[in-house]
Amino acid sequence: MTSEKKDQHQMQMMMMVVVEKNWQRLRQHARLIPDVEIVGIEEDKKFLIKRLTESDQVPERVVLSVVGMGGLGKTTLVTKVYNSPEVENHFDCHAWITVSQTYKVDKLLQNLMTELCKSTKEPIPNGVGEMDYIEISEMLISYLQKKRYVIVLDDVWEAIVWNDIQLALPNNGCGSRVIITTRMDDFASSFGVENVLRLRHLGNDDAFVLFCSKAFSNKSCPPHLKPYAESLVKKCEGLPLAIVTIGGLMLMKEKSSSEWSMVEASLSWQLGNNKDLGGLKNVLLLSFNDLPYNLKYCFLYCSLFPEDCLITQKRLIRLWVAQGFIQERRGQTLEEVAADYIKDLVCRGMLQCVESPLLYKKKVRMHDVLRELAISIGHEENFCYINDGKEETLNRKARYLSMGNSVVNIGPSNCHLRSLMLFKIEIPSLSLRSILSSFKLLRVLDLQHSSIESLPDELVELFNLRYLSLSNTNVEELLESIGRLQNLQTLDIRKSKINILPKGVEKLQKLRHIFTYRYTVSSVGNLNYIKFAQAPTGICNLMCLQTLDVIAVNNEIVKKIGNLTQLRRLTVAKVERDHGVELCASLQKMESLRLLTVIATREEEIINMEALSSPPTHLESLGLFGRLKRLPLWIVSLQNLTEVFLYSSQLNEEPLSSLQALPNLMILYLTKAYVGTKLCFRRGHFLQLKLLNIERLTQLNQIKFEEESMTCIQLLYLFDCPNLKTIEGIHYLTSLQRLNLKEVSGELLGKIRGDEWVNFQHIPRLFNFNSTKGAYEKLHQIFHTQVPSGAQDYQGWTEEREVQTRVAQTLGGISGNVWRVIQHSWILLTKLKSLLRGNVWRVLRYLWMLLTKLKSLLRGNDSTKGY
Repeated sequence: MTSEKKDQHQMQMMMMVVVEKNWQRLRQHARLIPDVEIVGIEEDKKFLIKRLTESDQVPERVVLSVVGMGGLGKTTLVTKVYNSPEVENHFDCHAWITVSQTYKVDKLLQNLMTELCKSTKEPIPNGVGEMDYIEISEMLISYLQKKRYVIVLDDVWEAIVWNDIQLALPNNGCGSRVIITTRMDDFASSFGVENVLRLRHLGNDDAFVLFCSKAFSNKSCPPHLKPYAESLVKKCEGLPLAIVTIGGLMLMKEKSSSEWSMVEASLSWQLGNNKDLGGLKNVLLLSFNDLPYNLKYCFLYCSLFPEDCLITQKRLIRLWVAQGFIQERRGQTLEEVAADYIKDLVCRGMLQCVESPLLYKKKVRMHDVLRELAISIGHEENFCYINDGKEETLNRKARYLSMGNSVVNIGPSNCHLRSLMLFKIEIPSLSLRSILSSFKLLRVLDLQHSSIESLPDELVELFNLRYLSLSNTNVEELLESIGRLQNLQTLDIRKSKINILPKGVEKLQKLRHIFTYRYTVSSVGNLNYIKFAQAPTGICNLMCLQTLDVIAVNNEIVKKIGNLTQLRRLTVAKVERDHGVELCASLQKMESLRLLTVIATREEEIINMEALSSPPTHLESLGLFGRLKRLPLWIVSLQNLTEVFLYSSQLNEEPLSSLQALPNLMILYLTKAYVGTKLCFRRGHFLQLKLLNIERLTQLNQIKFEEESMTCIQLLYLFDCPNLKTIEGIHYLTSLQRLNLKEVSGELLGKIRGDEWVNFQHIPRLFNFNSTKGAYEKLHQIFHTQVPSGAQDYQGWTEEREVQTRVAQTLGGISGNVWRVIQHSWILLTKLKSLLRGNVWRVLRYLWMLLTKLKSLLRGNDSTKGY
């Protein structure tokens, strides 16, 4: 070995030791770090909520603008406001649209229509994605005409955006609101000074608190580090993004004065020598430079996704592995190491975790300022190129390419391209053939959501291809010669039209992940709604497989599938009763299995899982779709289970007595799973449960929640339980954020709207599905006034509500501005209630008499003359 190579080898070994130490420190901290507290925004949050919800005083459509430089927290603030119960309950529908620097107005309006429908759980109209500007504008005007709506337009760069969109947003006198976030002060001011919120930089105290929440697991700065911490915070100039990022960097550092002094000196040097970048970009650049070299690649690769794109973590992991960014580590798969990389980037503030409505689908996003930095570095280093439709040609030296609005001219000069990702664009088959014929080094080909219908023969010439996604395309078949792609690791054909996996798939010995399923909306409600591609038996010989989702089994496959001992995720379908013993024998060999879903051939088919005497001990997710004689006894031994899905089990025995033994259960779906009449969640159990879905339990008439049960519950869905009449103890569920009801008994709804409202009023988001309208309605109404905290006279409060109801009925025929004046009067009276105390009943009665007279007066009734 030459001296130069020896030095390089020693340097690489030293880097690996440093990286490994950082990983060990990350593992220690990752469990301890709470969600970062948002500091210094409470006043701004209150201001925006007030302006949004003063519809009675200002019924006209109002446009509010939040302005500030990148990294100041505009999106974070508006997100907190937008997701607040006060705002969500105030409006009939809502939508959040990210605009960015490159946009197409028709696409924006199409997305707006889609998001509005999603907010009310209404079906999305057919053909929305094909409508032109005039058609979609007319549809929006019609849809919003009688609704109170709130719409967020995030990251607007030009005034022309508002000019393009505003015509589709009617000023309907319902108190609708639009929020615009922008860096452009002149544009923000055009809506009136009183409607502009200019974000301020954080003060020293708030900035220091935010820094400590990121840099120290206990949020407390040791005295010997305080001078360095204060200096670092000062250099961040009160910018939250800079503070969070530098805090994440310091989390990874030794808590020694020498280590922190080096970072502080490095940042001072960078600020002094790169003045053109400004404080924020310098801080972010320092954090980037501190990344291990393999994490730098992973971070830059994230910039290939569109701005504000929510990236599924598992997808990102598979892409990183395919590109070769992940270093091997003893005792872990490459995917597990990649998951640690994501944790590291999140802890450092380089990526942001995003809460998913489904909870179990983890996603991340890249802040737009960090993405700008990544794109800049990527272009400079010829690492990546992002085509946003502005340029017709690309950087010929770029190794990683993503295309959004249109296909650029790609030719033979791009022969060193390693990754090609398309995002919802039209691409003719001829163009795809031309592209693929040039890229022999391509490792990733991600065509999901593109318009392709067939695959050219040139595809199988990509001998280096490791990742192929045809998800959400109209492709109907794979090439029989796909077996030539000997390096393929991921094959994703979810939601495509492919019904059969060709026999050539059996030759893909390096395949790690196969996804084949799709859903058929017309069949929802039975097991046939899950469709999948038929696979050849030889797929059971692909020993590297970690994901097999979905495979239809037969007598031969249930025996051979046990060969796949590396499986982490398995979904088997078309399971019959007679398959049970052989299937269980195969499952016992899969010691690494984390997710298992078993789907019967039809709803009435019994799935026999009793023979599974030694289930995979690391199992985290279990789905059983089909009839069960009883809940398998081995379930209680799975202490790592976080998700359980029971579909069409039709159990006679109440399942909760077994499921309550699972200490880490976070998600529970009971769909047509139980034929009994009562469910009881007992004290001290289901303490980690966050989501509970009870659906199609047609005999169920009572649910009881005991005190100190389900202490972490956030989402509760009760669907298609027509005999459900009583929900007892729901007031104990103080953490509950949302309750969705659908097809429950009228008796239950009457109780909620009546005497039992006091037990439900603590739930911020309470919805009932109106089958006539085909949408969810909010159950929080103006006359559902909450019991004042500390109220001692509950009887007096219910008498108030009775009068409120009578007032509402009396005023049924009054509309327009008069009705809004009356509503405003009612709000003022409610504010006076705490001052009136004992006189409130008499005042309410007097108001009712006044309003009764007013109604008669407005109708021209002669009986008002004496008044």
